[in-house]
Amino acid sequence: MRYRRPAAILPALAILISRTVNALAQDSQEVLGQALQAYTGNDAGGASLTGGISAWGLFGGMLFSGVGFVAFIYGKKNAELRPMLIGIALLVYPYLVRGTLMIYLVGAGLSAALYFFRE
Repeated sequence: MRYRRPAAILPALAILISRTVNALAQDSQEVLGQALQAYTGNDAGGASLTGGISAWGLFGGMLFSGVGFVAFIYGKKNAELRPMLIGIALLVYPYLVRGTLMIYLVGAGLSAALYFFRE
């Protein structure tokens, strides 16, 4: 019986591993693309790092989150429940809403609620 040298097996093993890794990478990229398409509702955000959010949507989310943070701290210091809860809602909703127009509408509505439902 003659044994093969390990040096002859290593290149074949390296080729097998590289093909397997490439196939897995392509499959995972396809699955991530499908998940992103299902989440955002469009196919344009496939190569984008922002996931379909525009710069104005990002700015609106940061603006209303800042207002929510101030309202939360105000409610906490003064032991008032309404500003604290509306502040939490303003902090959280930009993570749940995707459309730029909806970010501004919900933020304006919650900010108006903060203004009108004060004591």
